[in-house]
Amino acid sequence: ILDLAPYCSAKCKNIYEGDTQILYSLYGVVEHSGTMRSGHYTAYVKARPDSLKSSSNGKQGLNTNIDLPRGSWFHISDTSVQPVSESKVQSCQAYLLFYERIL
Repeated sequence: ILDLAPYCSAKCKNIYEGDTQILYSLYGVVEHSGTMRSGHYTAYVKARPDSLKSSSNGKQGLNTNIDLPRGSWFHISDTSVQPVSESKVQSCQAYLLFYERIL
């Protein structure tokens, strides 16, 4: 969780005078291995249980029989998807971080 309140002006969109917390949650990390000239990118993604349900076009998602604990992390590399611990995500060599605002 990242709190940006100390760095935001009251003039920011959707921020009100007196807000004591403006929270963001990490949901994705891109990691690069290799050199500046070549290498490989992989991603760590936090699963959302509701993302595994049927889509609006009637097709199934990844697998609706999976009951994932909230906040499960996965490491994705090409065609490989493996569950990983949060500590593994925290210790990776992050290249990009993706956050979403918690309302």
